[in-house]
Amino acid sequence: MQKSTKQLTAFILGLFFLFLAQTSHAYELGDYLSINGFLSQGYIKSTGNNIFGESIDGSFQLNEFALTLNSVPMEKLRLSLQLLSRDLGAEGDNDILIDWAMADYRFSDLLGVRVGKVKLPIGLYNQLRDSDFLRPMAFLPQSIYNENKRNLLVGAWGGNIYGNFSLGRVGDFDYQAYYGTVDFRNDSGQAVAMKRLIQSTANKKGLGAVTGFDSENDYVMGGALIYYPPVDGLRLGVSYFTGETEFNFNVGGTAGKASGHSKDFVVFSAEYTNTNWVLSTEYSEFTADRKVLDVDIRDGRSQGGYLQFCYHLHEDVAASVLYDIVYVNKDDRDGSAFVAQGQPDYLAWRKDIGAAIRWDVTDRWMVRAEYHNIDGAALGLPIFNSGVERYWSYYVLKTSFNF
Repeated sequence: MQKSTKQLTAFILGLFFLFLAQTSHAYELGDYLSINGFLSQGYIKSTGNNIFGESIDGSFQLNEFALTLNSVPMEKLRLSLQLLSRDLGAEGDNDILIDWAMADYRFSDLLGVRVGKVKLPIGLYNQLRDSDFLRPMAFLPQSIYNENKRNLLVGAWGGNIYGNFSLGRVGDFDYQAYYGTVDFRNDSGQAVAMKRLIQSTANKKGLGAVTGFDSENDYVMGGALIYYPPVDGLRLGVSYFTGETEFNFNVGGTAGKASGHSKDFVVFSAEYTNTNWVLSTEYSEFTADRKVLDVDIRDGRSQGGYLQFCYHLHEDVAASVLYDIVYVNKDDRDGSAFVAQGQPDYLAWRKDIGAAIRWDVTDRWMVRAEYHNIDGAALGLPIFNSGVERYWSYYVLKTSFNF
């Protein structure tokens, strides 16, 4: 979707919400319009390696603010818009962006349609990742929900279809399918990694400095299927994502091109919820092909997954533990291919053991603390470091308010 079309969409939605606000009571908005949101502020400190910016020195560049508007102007139709401002190290810089903006019409339980900027159903939790209150930890497991790829995976301008169908005693299914384009920010971790790769390739060709870098997503598409078997608290899922992005730049006084093709990001998911605890696990594989200055750079097939357990110690206090692991190439788990290129073998993996405690001070105010001990430097860690260490750790302190 072109920038002008996106701006027109946001403008029309804004006018509609303004009209509803003027025709609604100031405090009793009812079904015409609801306004809510959240804000959060955190502190992150790491040892050994920087993560999401300059975290070795400790950083307060960990905040989010969102304003959400929802309206039901007629039966079966919902309009919604969320504006999000976030800062995560060098990314975000508290710019106010449209996180999602949708017109959602549900014809029946079997079929619904959303158009606008729609949230992408990747794994069990990608559509819920915006709110700190919906996450057991400050970040979702990075093997599946990599923060460096958030801009690519969180939402797309386009549309999706969704629905639920029953199999009787066997259970029922939720399904979603989507197609669209993504706002690919140049300060995102993925864009920064591509810039580094382009410059490295240009250096090998003796072409000099890369300038005028810009990116344009061609498309993203995929879908998800969630199965609810006749077992209370259990759900099983599978999701699929693919997409392609073009990169334009100048090098040596001439125009250059690069491309990134996310061929097939597949996630298998399972979650079991009991009265006081939740056990979840997800497994993924992902293949990406990149082409820079006519050089094919074929990545191996990555592999990752996690096991997470969350237990309510008290009505207002919950503890979570996590084991999260990812391999850059499932056929090179020991990193021998990196060693052959003169790089550390531990760039091939990242193994994260984490623990967190969360206290819901009120139904609107939450604080949390967590700690992660990590072996390995995969998932874009060289973006934030001139050199990386194998063994490192980080902790996060964070508070959030919902309104």
